[in-house]
Amino acid sequence: MNLLRQEPQLHTTVLGKMIERVRREHHLSTVTLAMLAGLSDAQIRAIEEGASHAFVDEAHRVDCARRIAIAMGLPDTYFLQTDNLPVEQRTAPPEPTPSDAIGRAMWGHLPVAALKVLSSVRSIDPLPPSQQRRTGSPMLLALILALLLAGLIIGLRLLR
Repeated sequence: MNLLRQEPQLHTTVLGKMIERVRREHHLSTVTLAMLAGLSDAQIRAIEEGASHAFVDEAHRVDCARRIAIAMGLPDTYFLQTDNLPVEQRTAPPEPTPSDAIGRAMWGHLPVAALKVLSSVRSIDPLPPSQQRRTGSPMLLALILALLLAGLIIGLRLLR
């Protein structure tokens, strides 16, 4: 007789009040956090209040909490508690160590650098060469092309 041995199911709890606290510490509105995480404002409010009406099921709710953590630059399990794992055992966000990153000295003066959510970011990855902006000015090219066309039109009229 072969008995199937089932592993105990881990119960995952979403820490909605912790999400609200961290969101407020980062000075983010529910609308802004929703845009960063790719969720709706109603889902952010529901997850913070512990409601389930904005989610398909509990797995969807857990996935949304992961997306919120990632959007805030935290480990994806930061707002989750599995089988009473204490909050003290949660891992801190890893230190960024990109090799070809742009240091904060180059972007720290921009207004976006004042966001608390970016306070731990020391560098950013540059865009790949295919996405970097071209150095030529489109306005200058358009002006040169317009002058060439105008000269061609004037030259053709003089030849008539």
